[in-house]
Amino acid sequence: MKYIAYGSNMVEEQMAVRCPEARLIGTGYISGARLEFYLHATVEETGDQRNRVPVAVWEINRRDEQMLDRYEGYPSYYIKDRWWVHMDDGSVIEGMIYLMKMIRKSPPHTQYYEGIANAYRRLGLSSQIKTILKPALERSIARGTDW
Repeated sequence: MKYIAYGSNMVEEQMAVRCPEARLIGTGYISGARLEFYLHATVEETGDQRNRVPVAVWEINRRDEQMLDRYEGYPSYYIKDRWWVHMDDGSVIEGMIYLMKMIRKSPPHTQYYEGIANAYRRLGLSSQIKTILKPALERSIARGTDW
């Protein structure tokens, strides 16, 4: 099964612990969506195909999926859906993605955000820190907190 990661599961070291049998296929993007932070990362459809979210795509097995379900708090915190990814090699594939169900109006913790920024760097997505990741953080900070 193809699994689409856009947040902390882009971090290869963390995926090695969570899903030891997962294999990174490559990177790509989801079009018509925007990265958002509500304490944790999620993606939201915008309908504007110019909006893009960079992703890492993993090949996972059923056991990996069960581990991710627990980590993501499925089905109460995140739900699952199937979305299309435009891969960097030009192919388009469909995969499973977690989408936040329980919205918490709060910026992410610094360590969480920095982990995702480091994953962007390691995956060759550094230029998108300024155009995708940082604006998502700024929108989250502007929303404030509900705690």
